[in-house]
Amino acid sequence: MGHKTTEQVTAIFIFLFLYIILCLSLSWVFPKAGVEASKAWIPGINFVEWCKIIGRKPSHALWLLFPIVNIFIFTGMCIDLVRSFGMMRFWHSTLAVILPPVIFYMIGKND
Repeated sequence: MGHKTTEQVTAIFIFLFLYIILCLSLSWVFPKAGVEASKAWIPGINFVEWCKIIGRKPSHALWLLFPIVNIFIFTGMCIDLVRSFGMMRFWHSTLAVILPPVIFYMIGKND
């Protein structure tokens, strides 16, 4: 296995790990919004449900398929999700951009 292939495999595992952490944190948030937690684990459906929670059309999730644009859309969705649960302070939005799973965990576990 070449050096380039090792880097690619490492990148795939990092992406997969981050995606699993995101799905886990969304599975804690979804029940708070009246959505089944299992939908957080279905690729594509999780983003559609996320858009519904934040008051966007489900088709808004399609923007995540476009490179570069997806970064801004994802960031906006993170901030909108945090704000839709009443977390309006600057540090809430900052945490939503830098470490979304952490703030999503806080939302999901908050009573």
